[in-house]
Amino acid sequence: MLDARKGKVFTDFWTPAKFIESMNITNVVSRIEVPTLLYDYEYEQFYPGQTRQMFDKLTGASRFLAKFDATTGGQLHCSPMAPQQHCDLVFDWLQDELSGN
Repeated sequence: MLDARKGKVFTDFWTPAKFIESMNITNVVSRIEVPTLLYDYEYEQFYPGQTRQMFDKLTGASRFLAKFDATTGGQLHCSPMAPQQHCDLVFDWLQDELSGN
């Protein structure tokens, strides 16, 4: 990050990847109090099962679990084959949350 801020080309992907891999928010999830939207993708390649685990640990928050599957093209991380479905859900959820519905 510091090199990027200096205008240098970023070449070290290993260090941040290992740092991210080591992160664990299990102990703080129960303290989340804001409305939370979670996506659960069929055939999730990077974090299979973690969305459901986090959803189950959220206690005080307004929470919503959106499931995406291959029947609508919403499979795989970030549903690359269903960007419109992905965006529609985000913006509809935000509208409901921000309007108090």
